[in-house]
Amino acid sequence: MEIKMDRILAACGNDCSACPRYTAHPYEKSEEELRRTAELWLKIGYRDHIVSNEEISCTGCKLENWCRYRVAGCCEEKGIKACSSCPEYPCKTIRKCFEVTGSFEPKCRQVCSDSEFAALKKAFFEKEINLLTEQAVTWITDLFRDNAGGHDADHTLRVYQNAMLIAESEPECNRLIVSLAALLHDADDHKLFHTENNENARRFLSNRISAEQTEKICACINSVSFSRNRGRVPDTLEGKIVQDADRLDAMGAIGIARTFAYGGEHGRPLTDSVQHFHDKLLLLRDMMNTEPAKQLASKRHAFLESFQKELEEETNMNWWYGGFYTAHGSF
Repeated sequence: MEIKMDRILAACGNDCSACPRYTAHPYEKSEEELRRTAELWLKIGYRDHIVSNEEISCTGCKLENWCRYRVAGCCEEKGIKACSSCPEYPCKTIRKCFEVTGSFEPKCRQVCSDSEFAALKKAFFEKEINLLTEQAVTWITDLFRDNAGGHDADHTLRVYQNAMLIAESEPECNRLIVSLAALLHDADDHKLFHTENNENARRFLSNRISAEQTEKICACINSVSFSRNRGRVPDTLEGKIVQDADRLDAMGAIGIARTFAYGGEHGRPLTDSVQHFHDKLLLLRDMMNTEPAKQLASKRHAFLESFQKELEEETNMNWWYGGFYTAHGSF
């Protein structure tokens, strides 16, 4: 399984597709764009003079390219594509790379326009997030390998993508917390695992991030579950984003597909699966926390209602719910 995201990661975690220098197809740049990039590199201190367009242009890491850390060369020697695949991650070299890159961020915030800084942030200042994301995707893919009941790796990746989409409109959120909490949100789901205190998630996070970050991620994960948090709004923005992202994947066409996949796996009759619409799916639109999620939920809710109406007409379930079911109570 490959995570489908609009990005091209360098060995060190840079997102080349967001880099103003990157010119490989389909990210070609005009001569004017390259000239502005060369000027920007001087402004933020990446160069001490305005270099030529030929020099500023880049088509990706090559061993002969200048890099003070030799990250690409190190990965080549170990037969891996990026630091995320290295058993020694995070080594001293990549930690130093994160530190030095981060030292440029304050000046970039100060001298760049909002759009310039947004591009630089996505391209360079999220190295650690990108590498950890790659590792988490590999880990959860293995963890959910045999699951086919709607709580599989594909579900997790959709929740992650939903969370990142929402996060784009919530710039004050901690993207590291959001991304890892989204990817690990089902790692200890009580329906799938008999673990306590986020045991699986903690095992992945151990030695990769700080203890403080781990606790924030686990707190975020624990605020996601619908059955265990009905009516509760997460205390943090990150928790709200991941909760919304997970609930969006229980709505619309994918929510319907997951409901029946889960029902089939657990031998649940059709009527029980349809009852789940009333118990959960149709309630979610009005429980969203963030504005982007509310907009997405509105469309998915409309589809749920349309599907439910058609299903009831085809199966005469309107009689079931309006007559026999009402008289005899819940299953």
